[in-house]
Amino acid sequence: MTGISKYYRKEGEVEQAARRFWQWFVENEHRFRELEKNDSDQALSFLEELIQQMQPFNPYLKALAGPDNNGNYELIITSDGDIALFSKVEELVKAAPEVPNWVFTAHKPALGFEGISIDLYGLQFTTATTSFYPIVQEDYPDEVTIVITHTGYNKELDDQFQAGGMIYLENGLGEVNTATKIDNYETGPVPPASEGIEVIPISKLNDYLNWREKEFVEKYESVPAERPDTYHLLEAEDKDGKKMLLTVNMECRYWDKKPAYSWLLQVNINYTGDENGFPFKEQLIELQTLEEELFSLLPGDRTILAGNKTYDNCRNIYFYVSDYRTTAALLNRYVETKETVYEIIFFIRRDKYWRTMEQYFNLPIED
Repeated sequence: MTGISKYYRKEGEVEQAARRFWQWFVENEHRFRELEKNDSDQALSFLEELIQQMQPFNPYLKALAGPDNNGNYELIITSDGDIALFSKVEELVKAAPEVPNWVFTAHKPALGFEGISIDLYGLQFTTATTSFYPIVQEDYPDEVTIVITHTGYNKELDDQFQAGGMIYLENGLGEVNTATKIDNYETGPVPPASEGIEVIPISKLNDYLNWREKEFVEKYESVPAERPDTYHLLEAEDKDGKKMLLTVNMECRYWDKKPAYSWLLQVNINYTGDENGFPFKEQLIELQTLEEELFSLLPGDRTILAGNKTYDNCRNIYFYVSDYRTTAALLNRYVETKETVYEIIFFIRRDKYWRTMEQYFNLPIED
């Protein structure tokens, strides 16, 4: 998964925005409860207004609402699988007041596959129509790749099957599990018996993912205190003559403990620069200062700086971390309160084998 986070706030404004949102909710929630059950247009209009009210807190969060099974109403705050924003979802829900008849939930919950049905584009996803099987790649054995099979899969409707499969997974597993426990997934046909592929009931997918995650954590729970720390500075030009400056931690290339730091944190800092997209000298110094601030912000025992690239009006910084939750919370707070002329965007996703860095590790190094 890829996460995006981009804000500009002064100290205390985020907390104020959360309070204002919940105050609005307390004053307006009766409008939703009083809607007729079949009044979907008005319900959608209310949710659109609610999401607009959340924007001062965070412009990327979404919401779902409806009656639960206990006679109450439930408001679900979601980032639609954006890992970088999970901490913001949890922060907003934690700030919620007690409101009679309402339950507030962070992230789309896991409903389990038994008893749920997703109907999309005329396609039905249930335990009767779906199953799954894993794909294990020899070069990347710790990556979790699965194929969701559908008995009616049609290649001509591939986009619809992929969309339906994604929604089905998120409903069955929950938003967080789908985003963090699966590296790659797709929907496809049931394989013919001649291929010898054993398909597994979809109801057992959660158990399979928990087993794979437990196995992965145990495999890399012991990591030497000494970490790769040998950087090479490289300069290059693209075909149009634009200058590119690279700093790469080449000692990581053959380090066999990379999966212990399986979360890629990519920070992009956009700048104006010269006509070739390269920063002016003063900007280069300021970009380096920002990078050092970010590195000092992150826990040293859970972070490795893999390198950076300065090119085409953007400084890309690549960190690998062992804990996405702490990292996301720290980065969100940093970009919310940092007063700077630069636009800062960050992404978090699973990259167990540091595939993003392979293009840089393979660059020739001059002695």
